[in-house]
Amino acid sequence: MEDVVNVFLCRDGRDIEISMNEYEDEQRRFTDNIKVNRHKRTVTINEEWVTMFVIYPEYLAGMHINEITISTRMSTGGDLDKLKHMLVAARQGRLAFKSTQA
Repeated sequence: MEDVVNVFLCRDGRDIEISMNEYEDEQRRFTDNIKVNRHKRTVTINEEWVTMFVIYPEYLAGMHINEITISTRMSTGGDLDKLKHMLVAARQGRLAFKSTQA
């Protein structure tokens, strides 16, 4: 994936559903131009700001990541090893994004 995205690290499928709904509601306060794709697990704002919700580190491979957000449910009740692997993968995507800007 060559597009730059924001990622939201989640604990499991249920956490993705809850986090997507919360994120959508929060963003609707600022704009009505929001598209939610539950199949791809993305929320697009103003047709350019894409936030992807992920539960596995493998989903982060090859992404250029602008911003990393961790679900409260992931950080307080999730598997710490899984969180560590997801952060390492997300950091690699963040570094890839920064290297394209230089």
